[in-house]
Amino acid sequence: MAILPAGAGMLGFPVYPPEIVAGLERGRSDQDGVPLHPADPRYANHHQQKYGDVLGAFANAVQQFGSLAIGQVHHPGAEQSWDSFAPAIAPSAIRGDEFGTVPHALTAREIGHLIDAYVDTSASIVAAGFDGVELHASHGYLLNRFISPYYNRRTDEWAAGPTLLARLLEAIRERVGDAPSLSIRLQADEEITGGLTTDGASDVAVAVAPYLNFLSVSIGNHTGLRDNRPATSYTSPWLNEYGPALDGAQQVRRALSDAGLARPLLVTGRITSAAFARGILENGVADMVGLARALIADPDFPAKAIAGKDAEINRCIGCNECVRVPLSCPVNPDAGREGAHESVPVDQSRRIAVIGAGPAGANLAIRAADRGHDVVLIDRADGVGGMLRKLVNSPLLSEWSAMIEQLERRVAESGVEFRPGVVATEETVSGLKADRVVWATGSIALPLDFDADSAVHTTEELLEGKRPPAGVPVVVVGGAEPHLEPFIAADLLSAEGWSVTLISERPVFGTDIEPRTLNAIFGRLMRQGVRLMPMTRPLAWERGVLRTEQTFGGRAEALEAGAVVLARGRLAAATPADADTPETTTQTYLLGDALAPRRMTHAALEGARFGANI
Repeated sequence: MAILPAGAGMLGFPVYPPEIVAGLERGRSDQDGVPLHPADPRYANHHQQKYGDVLGAFANAVQQFGSLAIGQVHHPGAEQSWDSFAPAIAPSAIRGDEFGTVPHALTAREIGHLIDAYVDTSASIVAAGFDGVELHASHGYLLNRFISPYYNRRTDEWAAGPTLLARLLEAIRERVGDAPSLSIRLQADEEITGGLTTDGASDVAVAVAPYLNFLSVSIGNHTGLRDNRPATSYTSPWLNEYGPALDGAQQVRRALSDAGLARPLLVTGRITSAAFARGILENGVADMVGLARALIADPDFPAKAIAGKDAEINRCIGCNECVRVPLSCPVNPDAGREGAHESVPVDQSRRIAVIGAGPAGANLAIRAADRGHDVVLIDRADGVGGMLRKLVNSPLLSEWSAMIEQLERRVAESGVEFRPGVVATEETVSGLKADRVVWATGSIALPLDFDADSAVHTTEELLEGKRPPAGVPVVVVGGAEPHLEPFIAADLLSAEGWSVTLISERPVFGTDIEPRTLNAIFGRLMRQGVRLMPMTRPLAWERGVLRTEQTFGGRAEALEAGAVVLARGRLAAATPADADTPETTTQTYLLGDALAPRRMTHAALEGARFGANI
């Protein structure tokens, strides 16, 4: 199994005249500053001087462990991931998918400058000590748009096809010589009518193969929407299939072989288990697999897989928290914080009682025990996981059960004394005889805030197995909750046959969910017939009718509702630690949702951080 970490290349901006860009040199630290123009005489040495040491450190960090360091040169084109004063650019002025930006259509002269920029950047990567260069021609980014018949409407020499890629690869090889590896990341299928198909991608691969040492095949774009139609996102959430690029990779591989141009092939995208990765290699789909989120969840994935320790791999659950906030991962809360979370042995071991075995409490217990503390962990449930144990009863979140398995294994390995089925009372907690007591008992549903003449269900009750009467129309009240809870309730009931209307007081549903996941959820709910009503506030539920008002205009509406489910968020559960009592010899703390309800990744991170320092 070969894993190729990627370095980082940066491009100069070919649109503004050199004189304009040069005038922005002093503003370079400004995020809106524009890089030097490729035609500027200072440009040739700019990357090596400014980024050489940084890129060299990246290369050395990878190579010292026997791996190859490949620097990926990427220009977002029309798919800018952040706002900037710099205009988006593309071969044609076709709107971008993520932010809807209409790009500047490059002139032939500007494309010449772009070629210079790619070549100079590639040379800088090689000069910094990388083993090779990869051109990113996938995911709707700039080079992808040049080979796409949908996004490239030009009729000149730069019309849709492999011309620009071939020109770039030829020029880069001429500059860097024969030794460095050259590769491209190629889009297997754009999944849009008139776009790049797998046949078209295969033709591109055959055209540029003479310049390549290997080829990387992926699929998807930022958000999972192509021209506002459903497609694949390249960082696919847990709701998407595993290995979405495999079929395309196989077809590209066959085309290269048939043309007598076979090259080693890497495939990437939603590969989360060693068994799945191993099957790709053994079945001849590819020669290498690419991992990103799986390595954030467990940096030792390759070593464990090679050693046959598959069961010890902490599997990525596809929650995309690392996409929402880079290197934020509930499976591996140490990601990006390894130094701060280092398990330094304690000078004095203390007896620590952790009440609640959810992601916050379990991670704290594991880390504190690893450092030498005597830790007892109790929970009223019969296993670790806390609220997560109920959430995975939802068809929407069933795949997250892998995280429960991981926590169970790590608690057992750490030597934590786990006592399931124990209710935390004053007597039981006192009997633990702890120096430190940490309450990680989670949260409860926010209370009902409108009149109702019948019992209202909660999402938690649904997850515990309770259901509305069969066949009645159900209204799920999302309130102002911006995250998953309203979707969990609506998905569960609609999947089981209830007619569901989901209302929210917000103008937009799911504002705290990253776009790839949100789009996948919307697709799922629409297929199940869920009716969405944003900007809707409940007033009262009486005699099977839920009276509502439009949030901004106040327009009244009556919704038929044989049952109502409250899914409007959570409130920290009350604990003895909330009481303002005199100091005692036992120090007491609140942790995770018991402190303030947040996301699962916050709970896991807070637990690990607390355990590393308590």
